[in-house]
Amino acid sequence: MLRLMLLATLGILVTTTPDWAQDAGPPVRDGEIVIPSQRTLEREAVTQPRNDFSTNDAIATQQMERQNRRIDREVEKGICADC
Repeated sequence: MLRLMLLATLGILVTTTPDWAQDAGPPVRDGEIVIPSQRTLEREAVTQPRNDFSTNDAIATQQMERQNRRIDREVEKGICADC
């Protein structure tokens, strides 16, 4: 009975230890370049874009120009409150 419990405990440790090691990730030293894994690259390739701009370049350019003008107006209001 004791041998069975020891084998079961050893089996659990063997199966959970690799999982803990993978979650930690490699240590990154200051200034060290880290190359992303294939899984990370594939996951980032299928995620949604991080902005609200169109995927059409011409429309995206117009949207960015409108956003730039809006930001410029807001900055001018903040800088020149009494202008």
